Amino acid sequence: MSPLKVGLIGCGNVVSYGHRPALTSLPDVELAALADVTEARRKIGQEWFGLAEANLYADYRDLLARTDIEAVCVTVPQQYRREIVLAAIEAGKHVLSEKPLSDTPAVAAELIAAAEAHGVIYGMVHNYVYFPEYHQIKGLIEGGVIGDLRLLTMQYMGVIDYPGAKDFKPDWRHTMAGGGGVLTDMIHAVYLTEWLFGAPAQQVMAFVDAPEYAHRQPVVEDLALVQIAFPTGYATIHMGWGEGVGGVDVTGSDGHIRLRYNQYQTSGFNQPIELYSVRDWVRTDHPLANLPTHLDNTGRSFSRIWADFRDAIREQRPTIMPARAGQRALEITLAAYLSGVTGQVITLPLPADHPVYQRGIHGLSDVTAWPHSRTQAAGLFGLRGR
Repeated sequence: MSPLKVGLIGCGNVVSYGHRPALTSLPDVELAALADVTEARRKIGQEWFGLAEANLYADYRDLLARTDIEAVCVTVPQQYRREIVLAAIEAGKHVLSEKPLSDTPAVAAELIAAAEAHGVIYGMVHNYVYFPEYHQIKGLIEGGVIGDLRLLTMQYMGVIDYPGAKDFKPDWRHTMAGGGGVLTDMIHAVYLTEWLFGAPAQQVMAFVDAPEYAHRQPVVEDLALVQIAFPTGYATIHMGWGEGVGGVDVTGSDGHIRLRYNQYQTSGFNQPIELYSVRDWVRTDHPLANLPTHLDNTGRSFSRIWADFRDAIREQRPTIMPARAGQRALEITLAAYLSGVTGQVITLPLPADHPVYQRGIHGLSDVTAWPHSRTQAAGLFGLRGR
């Protein structure tokens, strides 16, 4: 069988440590072309992948016009994805999308419906699902090691505030155009809770604030404290940019699991060094299979994503993390923002006529804020001066 020929649309930092290792190591996946709006990023991509000048495009439409390309990976910031993904689907290309799927659930639903109508595979780059430590945790849960799952505690308080590509807009994650702040940027913790519970979320309650960057008059959050209700249990996410607590705690009916990272950092930014379970007050250590650095682990996770995407296309099945998982993760995140503004518990899924469903964080200005909302007091999401 001939290799899967793919096109890459967007050549930002995520390509360097994620897609590049995958696309240069899988023998039956071939990067045939690359599109980016900036010449500097096209040149960088050309060097990374050894592409001829004829396979570099300033306009993604020229890439999509090629009949030899079966699939595309879209890595541009989420506010630019709708037009690109729709064009790719209409051209009959399978799509692998970076997270989050979109900046609004309405657009996410539109893209999913288009993919289904055209019969193309639409997958998500939810790469933390492929980290070995999370696979081990899921195996322990499903194996009944701690009884029935009751509570997931995702400690993501040590998210490193890396800038975007300097040749594009390095501060885009701190703008309204990014669709949200740290919780949107690290939506990994959100989709992991649903994956580990194996069921969609039902309710969300949250506090959302920006104490770290208060001096900068921020427009998006740098702190999110989220509670999520599932049919059989609960999850909490503590997330912030800075040097806070990292790791995962899992509470079951008959025991618990703890995961800790090197230098006490947050998942994704260092290697896991300790995973153990406790049952009947007896500790059992579970060896961790890791590569030398966390970037090696990240590269391996992207290789597994691409392998699953390739196989899903060949077998005509959904990817392990399909676009619908991306839509649900987006709705959980936006529900957290909505709860922070209103002070209410938010029921999922969001109604299709809700302003946040239709407009994402821009719809928050159309809802009634709780008088004591820290989110409104911080002036986030266009609420400053209300």
